[in-house]
Amino acid sequence: EEIMKVVAADEVKQYVGGPLLRPEELVELCLKSENPELSLLAFDVFAWTSSSFRKSHRHLLEDCWKNAANQDDWGQLYQASIDEGWSDEETLQQLRDTLLFQASNRCYGPNAETIDEGFEEVLPLREGDSEDQILNDSSSSVEAILKQHKDFPFAGKLMLTAVMLGSVQDDVKVDDSPSPME
Repeated sequence: EEIMKVVAADEVKQYVGGPLLRPEELVELCLKSENPELSLLAFDVFAWTSSSFRKSHRHLLEDCWKNAANQDDWGQLYQASIDEGWSDEETLQQLRDTLLFQASNRCYGPNAETIDEGFEEVLPLREGDSEDQILNDSSSSVEAILKQHKDFPFAGKLMLTAVMLGSVQDDVKVDDSPSPME
């Protein structure tokens, strides 16, 4: 339902009244839209499914990370960080707004919710983070996926920082409303 609320009205007409979409079809619909909100919801679909689904559709999960990396202008972010000389705090603030940060937080963050095993079991954040990865000599990780991005040669540090910070931040929502104690 959440996905269908965001999908363009003409596309929704194709699906209304038809059979329910399978999880992989929902993910593909999200990826096809190139909408940042739907790109993030694609990760939710993976979180709401079993670990066996994540394992058997790993290529689709990898596509989600590639898509997430394409949602922000990493060249512009990198240039702004150089031109403006971002402090650590400014870097964190800027990266919090990126889809990579938000996706990492949803999938790997302290408050990430998944069914069965977490995302780390299927697609580790960093290369060499998983015992299976070392044993199978597999190089597939979020980091390996990001290394394929066109902006990685110069913005890779920012991209990896966004992913790593997202995985450790407790709360990505910036709440300007007064607390109940005020």
